Amino acid sequence: MSQKSKDQTTISEDDSEFDIDSQEKVEASIFSRVLRGSIALFVLVGLLYISGVYQYFFYQRTPLSVNQVQIENRVDAQTFTLPLTIFIITASAPYGSIRSEENVLHLVENASRIWDQAGIALTIKNIYIISKSDKEMKVFSDAPAAFIQNTEGYDTTTINVFLVGNLGGINGIAFGGLYSVAVADYTTVYDFRALAHEIGHMLGLHHVSGSQGQLMYRGANGFELSLEEIERARLRAQRFEEL
Repeated sequence: MSQKSKDQTTISEDDSEFDIDSQEKVEASIFSRVLRGSIALFVLVGLLYISGVYQYFFYQRTPLSVNQVQIENRVDAQTFTLPLTIFIITASAPYGSIRSEENVLHLVENASRIWDQAGIALTIKNIYIISKSDKEMKVFSDAPAAFIQNTEGYDTTTINVFLVGNLGGINGIAFGGLYSVAVADYTTVYDFRALAHEIGHMLGLHHVSGSQGQLMYRGANGFELSLEEIERARLRAQRFEEL
């Protein structure tokens, strides 16, 4: 082989090594950028969660223009009245509710339309607007039983509904044994369906895994009740009426 051919071979091999090395550096650079971007996104999401700002990006307040369609009563029996005591908890953002009395009436009226199918009518016994400090709201988060039971107006002959701005990313929660539920201002479903869902828990209903059109399907925007659920809920509702 001539010297010229050997030189060309050497140059070709060197170029190949150079290309591989450059490719590895590019791949490493891309991986590094993706990793840094992922870390930055993770930190940003964490900050949004801690601040509560995420609530306003991913959740919405239910407009007063949205109404629950009327549902036919599926039972030929007495209608039971289920009384509610409403607490609008005001506090600094993001914990305090900004609901008005008009909003509360809309919330309960539409939730009641859902329970019409079971022959259960929701009524408001009292509405309280209560101002709480950040320290007191922390008690609600860490020890809800103490917060609820020490709230003036708390009434165990009714279902107590606590309306707050933020529930840590959930729409609502039922407090078993305390005759109480809480619903956030900002929800991923219509707030009146969140309220109707939590009342379902108070009436002895559990989450279901069937159709997302069902009221008790976790996190869904449904409103349908089975006949079995209706029968179970009416038994519990009757007890409230007899208190």
